[in-house]
Amino acid sequence: MPPSPSKKSQSPTLSAIADPEARAHSSRLTAPVSAVPFVGPERSKALEEIGVLTIGDLLEFFPRRYLDRTRVVRIRDFQLSEQEITAVGTITFVRVMRSRRGRQWLVAGVDDGSGTMQCIWFQGVSYWQKQLRVGEQIAVSGVLGDKDGWQLIHPAVDRLGEDGDRELFNTGRIISLYHGTLQLRKVGLESATMRRIIRAALNIALEEIEEFFSPAELAVIGAHPRAKAFERIHFPESQNDLYAAWQRIRYEELFFYQLLFAYRRYFNRQQAGGVAFEHVGPLTKKVLDALPFKLTDGQREVLTEIRKDLQSPVPMQRLLQGEVGSGKTVVALLAMAMAADSGYQSAMMAPTELLATQHARTMLAPAEAAGLKTRLLVGKQKAAERRELLAAIAAGQADIVIGTHALIGDKVEFPRLGLVIIDEQHRFGVEQRTILRSKGTRPHLLLMTATPIPRTLRLSHVGDLDISSLRDMPGGARRVKTIVRTGAERNKVYQFLVEQAKSGQKAFIVCPLIEESETAETEAAVEYHQRVSMGALKDIKVGLLHGQMKQAEKAAALEKFRNGETPVIVATPVVEVGVDMPDATIMLIENPERFGLAALHQLRGRIGRKGQAAYCVLIPGPKITPEAEARLKAIQETTDGFVIAEKDLALRGSGEFFGTRQSGDIELRYCDPVRDEQLLVAARDKAFAMVEADPQLERKPLLRERFQQKHAHKLEFLKAG
Repeated sequence: MPPSPSKKSQSPTLSAIADPEARAHSSRLTAPVSAVPFVGPERSKALEEIGVLTIGDLLEFFPRRYLDRTRVVRIRDFQLSEQEITAVGTITFVRVMRSRRGRQWLVAGVDDGSGTMQCIWFQGVSYWQKQLRVGEQIAVSGVLGDKDGWQLIHPAVDRLGEDGDRELFNTGRIISLYHGTLQLRKVGLESATMRRIIRAALNIALEEIEEFFSPAELAVIGAHPRAKAFERIHFPESQNDLYAAWQRIRYEELFFYQLLFAYRRYFNRQQAGGVAFEHVGPLTKKVLDALPFKLTDGQREVLTEIRKDLQSPVPMQRLLQGEVGSGKTVVALLAMAMAADSGYQSAMMAPTELLATQHARTMLAPAEAAGLKTRLLVGKQKAAERRELLAAIAAGQADIVIGTHALIGDKVEFPRLGLVIIDEQHRFGVEQRTILRSKGTRPHLLLMTATPIPRTLRLSHVGDLDISSLRDMPGGARRVKTIVRTGAERNKVYQFLVEQAKSGQKAFIVCPLIEESETAETEAAVEYHQRVSMGALKDIKVGLLHGQMKQAEKAAALEKFRNGETPVIVATPVVEVGVDMPDATIMLIENPERFGLAALHQLRGRIGRKGQAAYCVLIPGPKITPEAEARLKAIQETTDGFVIAEKDLALRGSGEFFGTRQSGDIELRYCDPVRDEQLLVAARDKAFAMVEADPQLERKPLLRERFQQKHAHKLEFLKAG
């Protein structure tokens, strides 16, 4: 009989679920990939480098996309977009180009009978020069550019005309195309060869692919059984066939992902030993009395939820979401005062020194008025100051410690850490959160984000956390008007800035996100600052703020902006997080089409924070995609961050919503929570119910075996929250 989840003494241990000895039995699926025909030592080595070690791994090396004649875009029908397109054509020329400085790149012309385009490679020039042959038919995929005609930079390439691929394509078959590295291509493992090898692997091991979901479950979601799904993912007979195959694979991925969340919640509630804050007394009341404003109804409601969590020995696992200016920092301060009332320390980690310093400045006065000792720990502090700080923390002489990644350093020791707060939680990985929490004995955890998370993403990425939301804004709704102006109107915008600055207003100018390079952003901001301060804005003083400035330089620039010495400040997107300037009323964003909708809203949230009238002016570049136009239209229509989050998700999809995820996070490889919402809900319900009824999965031996084989090692993230 499985243990009863209602009795803590009988609750399963983590090691029981993640038993390293309980692994899949030997089968053809566990045989080395070298056992497959056409896979010799060189190919075996190349496959090992991408994690394909066994026949089972090979069968799970799913196509990255498919070549379906009905879905290929003709060149004459190209439109500028941020979405990837696929075209099929014949190579008309291959040329190596060289700049005056000796830099070289490769250009290949492609003609599909309806028009021509160019494919360009700046890397792997010699390799592609050898691979691409004039007269050969190829399929190319990538995001379009239109500089001097249609271009694809570093497109994915699949050569047709080999092993019957041209004939397959011309007869309308769906052809699977596989991810290819340079090393794979060097040993001949392009898509045509991969299909032949995977066909051979299926012939060897298809019958050993076991199913661990019931036929009834699969029927409800319209999915093939597992073995059939594996075969049809590689060799689909129709679009409906392909859909049913992917339904099975995506459901499995979502189910095991949700099973991890279910275990995290289960173990957190079953294990004893957490910290219960039994006393909310004088310190919390003194902080409340010291605040220069009254709490909003939303803040009071959230604090009630947090207070209930903190009273329990089961560690709090809560996400607080609320847009810029909604009052999350005050909620965090009061939660830390509750910890101090019970004799515990709190640590609050922020992603940047700018934001950590801002939090410390905001909290210092009310905390000190209550007698709470507050310290700031960041990376760039003098050795003597750091030694004194570390000694104070280790001696329990710091009630509240605010910092950056410096908080997770080996030398940082907390004798009584009871509460951990992570601000802008999506900027930290599981490993970093784990290290900070490990400095206490199962401390309470409060995650905070200024980017409200839509429901589907909450279920898929923070599925076991309790959610608190701050929807109302202190001082009432913002009165920020968002306006789009053309480049031809820029001088009028500059004139408006000068007039407003002379009347005592403060304005941000945000330079565009040129590329994923802080150096490039800095250079753009410096150049822009020089141009406007000596040109259109020469009648007023203009400051400069960017990420590569030293902390003292940033502080000085912000202080001059704060006191009005430089009423206009040119900045990189560093102002998105951590710059609190309540008096600012104007924000000009150059090239807003380069920003996501959430980032634009975060930037806009830096102005009009006192409820005063404010203006956000957007000047897009001359070329703008339909997707970017939709973002600019959306940002003009609402100032509600929760509405913005839903629109951002609809426009950009879940893959980009969180941005770059940190090392240690578990990522969805095959699923999109928005597209697959019904699958997600079904998988979640099944996983949570299963853990409650059968925590050790004794009734599902095949499923338990699969979990132990492929997913149990991820249970390490249980510790992180």
